[in-house]
Amino acid sequence: MTLLQPQRDMQERVEEVGFFELLRVNPLFRKYWYANAISMLGEWFNTVALFVLIERLTNSALAIGAVFVLRMFALAVPQVFTGVLADRYSRKWLMVTANVASAILVLALFMVDDVGDVWLIYAVAGGLMALHAVYVPAENAALPNLVRENELLTANALNSATWSASLAIGASIGGLVVAKWGVEVAFVIDSATFLVAAIMLSTLTIPQQKIEPRSGSFWRNALGDVGQGWRIIRSRPEVGRIITAKALWSCFGGGLVYMLVLIGANGEFGEVAAGIGILFAARGVGTGIGPVLARYVFSERSWWPYLLGILVSTCGLGYLIVGLFEWGAWITILIIFAHAASGANWVLSTVLLQERSEDEWRGRMFATDFLLMTSVNGFSTMAASLLLEYTEVGLRNAMVLFATLQIFSGLLWIILTRPGEKEYAALKPASKRRGAIA
Repeated sequence: MTLLQPQRDMQERVEEVGFFELLRVNPLFRKYWYANAISMLGEWFNTVALFVLIERLTNSALAIGAVFVLRMFALAVPQVFTGVLADRYSRKWLMVTANVASAILVLALFMVDDVGDVWLIYAVAGGLMALHAVYVPAENAALPNLVRENELLTANALNSATWSASLAIGASIGGLVVAKWGVEVAFVIDSATFLVAAIMLSTLTIPQQKIEPRSGSFWRNALGDVGQGWRIIRSRPEVGRIITAKALWSCFGGGLVYMLVLIGANGEFGEVAAGIGILFAARGVGTGIGPVLARYVFSERSWWPYLLGILVSTCGLGYLIVGLFEWGAWITILIIFAHAASGANWVLSTVLLQERSEDEWRGRMFATDFLLMTSVNGFSTMAASLLLEYTEVGLRNAMVLFATLQIFSGLLWIILTRPGEKEYAALKPASKRRGAIA
């Protein structure tokens, strides 16, 4: 079986393949998936260790929030240029380089000894996210070039589920590892997984249609390309609506996830590392279930644009209940429920973006997507941390506030976007409206 065929040949098969079938018949995607899974597993070891380290050194909710905010903005700002890189240069080697550099950088955390070294934690956390900003647009833009059209939804769902499984496994085991052996072991594991992923990706061949190099400086050309990318998106409202839907979750979801760390650190779940690990593991389980359910339950693609708003509100509902009742181990069920909705939102919106974009500007489009989403996420976390630090609102009331606002934002999005989506559906070719998901 030929692995990569022209787009017109892909049209011949409309039935989606299964998860195991995709891994079995497509060795290019299988290696790509292995590399991402290994890297993500180690990354969650490191994430838990970072939060534990900053909490032990500062015992400050604002300092923990600052790590979140810095990570988000360090991810967002470089994407002014990284989407251009994903369209102009080899996506494979961008991913390899980002992994190798991350493996080296994370080891700098061994130099953190006391509260005076907190600046180094912030520097490394920001640097890792900046490298992630190089990796993500290249990864998302490369995926459609590794799979057939009938494999695209399954591949995105599997990627999302893998991210979630890595979060669940990495956070839970990482919390236990940190509690028993310390943060240093987690940093070593993270570095090793980055290196393994880089080696595996270096052996891949990823087809790609690149932008031809132009005369002039890279920065001037990059800014020009980014401006062009924004103009393309503005001229394609069907793309802009989906990008907005992805960012909508972050408006209040960023603050809600930040509050999970504070709940885990307050002693309700025992040792700090274990508490954070348990709640982030529940988040990962939910985010993993969501894409799988989305593939089998949401079979009618014409519903997807409206489901995005419903899923945002559903996630808010889960967190609202968490805020209203006493905390105990049972809240992990609600966190799973909330993030199952966010995971479904993620995979459906990602597939819609990939289907509504062209290969030659897909990297810039995904960079714009992540730029908006991560910026909003950062502002959301900043708002939550400042609210908790400088007001008497309290953690529980802050969660209720953010969750309520998220519920209403999802419903409002449906109302505002419905006319545009109805018009787009009417204009779209019939072949594109078919959509049962096997």
